[in-house]
Amino acid sequence: MEIEPLVYIIILNYNGYKDTIECVNSLKKINYKNYKIVIVDNNSTDESEKILKEKFNQCIIIQTGKNLGYAGGNNVGIRYAVKNNSDYICILNNDVIVEKCFLEELVKYLYSNHNTAMVGPMICEYSNKRVIQSTGAIVNLYKGSVPSLNSGKMEDVVNQKVIKCDYIGGACILVRKEILDEIGLIPENYFLFFEETEWCLKAKKMGYDIVCYCNAKVNHKGSASINKVSGLSEYFMHRNRVVFEKRNANLIQLICFYVYLFLQTIYKIVLKKQSLNILKYYIDGLLNRVDERYSFVHIGKIMR
Repeated sequence: MEIEPLVYIIILNYNGYKDTIECVNSLKKINYKNYKIVIVDNNSTDESEKILKEKFNQCIIIQTGKNLGYAGGNNVGIRYAVKNNSDYICILNNDVIVEKCFLEELVKYLYSNHNTAMVGPMICEYSNKRVIQSTGAIVNLYKGSVPSLNSGKMEDVVNQKVIKCDYIGGACILVRKEILDEIGLIPENYFLFFEETEWCLKAKKMGYDIVCYCNAKVNHKGSASINKVSGLSEYFMHRNRVVFEKRNANLIQLICFYVYLFLQTIYKIVLKKQSLNILKYYIDGLLNRVDERYSFVHIGKIMR
C-alpha cells in the first residue's frame, strides 16, 4: 500500500524469551515497513529482559517491575505508543508467528473502514497452519460464553474474508490510536482472560465494528506463558467469567446467567465429577477477590 501509517507492535513477555525471539524474527520478514516493536517484560524471573536486550537492541524494551497480567502489561506498551506518535497499535502475543503480509492487510482494512475500531487476523494453529483457532467470537451474555467462530475448521473452507463479530482474539489486535480516547485502555480488572473481550465489546456497544479480516493470518501456539503457573488458567477462566458478566450484562442477562451457571455447575459436579474447587472460583469472582495462591497477581482498575 502507498500510505503506511506508523504502527507500534506491542509484545508482552513473561518468562518466555524463546517464544518472543521467534515472534520478533517472524516480524522481521513482513512486507510492511513503518513499524516499531515494543517488548514489555512483565517482571520475568528467567533473565528474559537481559537476553532480549542483547538480542534485539533495535527494539524498545520496557520493564514493568511487577507482573501486571495481560491488560496491565500491554497497557504499559500502549501508553508508550500513544506518547510517541503512533497511528495504529498492534497487540501481539509473544507466542505468535506472523505471516509476511499480516500487518499490511490489517492496516489496509482499518485505513479504509473508518467505523471499524479493531481488526484481527485469522488465527491458525502453530502446529498445523491450515487449522483455524479463531476468526473472532460471539459474546452470549445470557450464558457467559464466548464461542469462537470456525474453530477447528480448515482455513480453505472459510469463504468469508470479512467476519464481523463481538470479539477478536487477544493474540493479535490492531486498533486505531484515536479510538482509545473513547474506549480507553484494556480493562485491568481480570489479570488474564476476558479483558480483551470486554475491550472489544465496549467498542461494539458504542457502535463500532469489530472485524476479523481473513486476508491476514497469524499462527498461535497458545497459552505459552500461562501454563508455566500451575492452576492459573483454570482459576482465572472460571473466576473472570463471573467478573465479566457482572461488569457487562444487563439485569435480565445477569439473572439468566446466574440460573444457567447454577445448573451448569451442579451438572459438572454431580454428573461429571468435577472438583468442588469450581465453586470457590465463582465465589471469588462474585466477591472480586483473588486466591492467595496467586498473590503475585496485580489487578488494577483501568476502565474508561
